[in-house]
Amino acid sequence: MAQVIFLRYIPGDTLLHRMDGRLKLLCLLLLSVAAGLASEWQHYLALLGVAVSALAAAKLPVWALLRDWRFFAVMAALILVANAFFIPGDPVPFFPFAAVSRQGLVAGLRFAGRLLLAVMICSVVMGTTPLARLRDALEWCLRPVPLVPAARVAMMMNLTFVFVSVIMDNYVEMVCAQKSRCVESCKNPLKRIKYLVLPLLTQTMMRTDEIVYALEARCYSEVRTPASFGTCRADWLVAGVCLGVLAFVILW
Repeated sequence: MAQVIFLRYIPGDTLLHRMDGRLKLLCLLLLSVAAGLASEWQHYLALLGVAVSALAAAKLPVWALLRDWRFFAVMAALILVANAFFIPGDPVPFFPFAAVSRQGLVAGLRFAGRLLLAVMICSVVMGTTPLARLRDALEWCLRPVPLVPAARVAMMMNLTFVFVSVIMDNYVEMVCAQKSRCVESCKNPLKRIKYLVLPLLTQTMMRTDEIVYALEARCYSEVRTPASFGTCRADWLVAGVCLGVLAFVILW
């Protein structure tokens, strides 16, 4: 069974693996804002260059990530088609479908590009940051905010990413089990969905109970020793590059 590595930490000893989690969250915020504000092809080219460089610097398994990005690629294609056909505008010259508008095609490409860039950036951040370090960094960032339980929110985000990985692994495992039992030969799509959804929900609930019991057995408390952080020049250099990309997108 091929393991799903999307949104999962992959151990390594690279610059991005050693980077301070607080600055990594800052870079994620800066690049996400830049992707949301991008409107010209130069913006997308700059963001794509940063994302590809980060993937290469982190030494992540690109082919395995591409396999896990198929769902988002299909979603981006659907967004592109929907915008191209349903947004009115000028027809595209020499295009075989007369209903496709130039404005809709441009809007669809923009939304699809933003989605794929966000997926790539999140994959780099999650692939190079352990969940415990990400939780500590998020708690440190939320601590000065009044009326916000920083430890509770950080733990909830941590458990969310844990359950996403668990659900994806269970889904792949059940799909392989159904193929081995020739469930795909069933012509009724509702039965096929039932055979997949119900066991997936059951496994997820059982895993939830196991995590709750484990936390209770270890006397989990929100009062714990604050984590220690450390930065270096390389961390600030990476943050400066992300800030420069955002400035380029705003000022171009």
